[in-house]
Amino acid sequence: MYSEGKEQLVTISSYAGARKDYVQGGGGNTSVKFDGRLMAIKASGYTLAEITHDKGYVTVNYQKILDYCNTVDASADRDFEKESLEVSLGSVELLDGMEYKRPSVEVGFHAFLKKCVIHTHAVYANILCCSEEGRDIAKKAFKDADVGYVFIPYIDPGFRLTLAVKEAADAYRAEHGGAPDLIFLDNHGVIAHGDSAEEAISVHEAACNRIRDSLGLDAFPIPAIRKTADGFASDTPYLKDFMERYCADEAYFNALKLYPDQLVYLGGKMGSAIRLQDGEVFYGTGEKEAQVIEETLLGVAYVIDMIAKAGLTLRQMDDRGADFINNWESEKYRSQLIK
Repeated sequence: MYSEGKEQLVTISSYAGARKDYVQGGGGNTSVKFDGRLMAIKASGYTLAEITHDKGYVTVNYQKILDYCNTVDASADRDFEKESLEVSLGSVELLDGMEYKRPSVEVGFHAFLKKCVIHTHAVYANILCCSEEGRDIAKKAFKDADVGYVFIPYIDPGFRLTLAVKEAADAYRAEHGGAPDLIFLDNHGVIAHGDSAEEAISVHEAACNRIRDSLGLDAFPIPAIRKTADGFASDTPYLKDFMERYCADEAYFNALKLYPDQLVYLGGKMGSAIRLQDGEVFYGTGEKEAQVIEETLLGVAYVIDMIAKAGLTLRQMDDRGADFINNWESEKYRSQLIK
């Protein structure tokens, strides 16, 4: 049952999950709507590359999410993050033989978009989303492209982001007669969607290629780690070179507030699980977590480096936004899963 939808989910997940310049660690999420009620979405704790026809995702009744978001009074004095999480968990409807998994924390905005949705933290998109000049770059990059896009100023993931995506898509649709192909999320990432897997992939791929070509960006390095006596160490020359050129020590990274995944996977680990010593980066963790940290560190370094090389102005999250991520139960849950 739903074999076509499952095939499309595997297709878009494999596409994004195979590229470390598109997703790092457990970042990003994908979804496919099977019909007018059921939607398959990446499950928390899985990487996109791990999604197959029978694992790595969960099915939800997305109409329940739509009903909640379309009727909720967002101005009321309630704990909407807790409330919306309960709606999300309550929307899970497992197909025969499926094991219960928690849906992605971003299941909400997937419900409002087209059939196939790809949300990534592509480093090329985040050069726009983490720079003050991002919107100007987009005008140049997409000048001759038949691609509609919007930018959403940084907003907390979860309930508030779901409403922001809905409002932005509704406003664009009212003006242009259809939803935007791309949704850029400041200090977060990008969403591409379409009526088929091929359409969603084409939109995402074109966006990344146009940004890369417009700015003349360097190739993204391949992240690698090596085993040490007490854990693992970075084996990526680019990352070591970045540390030296930017005088990036543990205090440098502890002060960064670039985007949520940086805070989730690196936050509070500098000087403990992550040690910078004599030009080397050491990870006192298991292999899976070390690989996630390596990919995240490399993504952060590349975005900062390319923004500087392009003469752009780095923009970070504010303290309130960072505090929300650091204290959000859903992100703490996600952080624990990589162990």
